[in-house]
Amino acid sequence: MESEIWASFQASRGANATLFLAVIISLWVAARFSSVMVEKEAPVIGRVLCTIFGLSVFLMNFQLMTNVLNQWTLHANAMAGLGDAASPIAASFVAQYGGELATMPHPVALAFLGSALLITVLPLWMQPSK
Repeated sequence: MESEIWASFQASRGANATLFLAVIISLWVAARFSSVMVEKEAPVIGRVLCTIFGLSVFLMNFQLMTNVLNQWTLHANAMAGLGDAASPIAASFVAQYGGELATMPHPVALAFLGSALLITVLPLWMQPSK
């Protein structure tokens, strides 16, 4: 049974790698839109729309990274259900990642997303000093 849980975990990690690429691309697109708006000296409505887009990218990626963290937790909790039949590696995985489901991403992921949001939104509203 443990090997099936590990196989499921490994399959989800492949999907998570693809999701992470989507996160990187979406953050780049949001920052690029912001950069173009600043270069073109867009009117307020353009800056507002770009800000809304940047916030939606942040929130979408916040949800994706929370889901990824919860996949780890769910797999650890499934291994915890094996009890004494779990291998020592599974037991340490359970100790590290088992427990309650997360409502937000890991703090490092949160810092990554927050800094990307600031990189996207701040240039739209802060005028550079000349």
